[in-house]
Amino acid sequence: MLSRFRLLKRLAFDLPKQARLAYCLMRDPRVPRRTKLAFGAAIGVIVTPFINLPDAIPVVGEIDMLALSMLALRLYIAACPDDAVADVQQQILEGRSVFDVDLRNGERIATVIATRFRHDDASSGRQTGAGR
Repeated sequence: MLSRFRLLKRLAFDLPKQARLAYCLMRDPRVPRRTKLAFGAAIGVIVTPFINLPDAIPVVGEIDMLALSMLALRLYIAACPDDAVADVQQQILEGRSVFDVDLRNGERIATVIATRFRHDDASSGRQTGAGR
């Protein structure tokens, strides 16, 4: 029971960290293209339903996918050049990684879109209210 708890804790905390690192490494030009392609293929196999677990065991399929994803992430990071991994980890700690930049850009775009929708809703509300 304790080992299952450790596994779930590791998946809950390590998977997002490893995914963030892998995202940044995928965008890093120092990582060989064949390593990126192998990782992309591994993730593709994991998310497509080629491996069919029995439907009678509902939770096993999800845990299996998480465990395979964690394995693929760790193998990918291990295959990347050590200097690239160290640099990207430092950038993540400092909040200046590619992931952080993309996240900030996404937040800006979402804010602009939300503001635009609020503006459109407010102006359409005034037009319908004026016609009464």
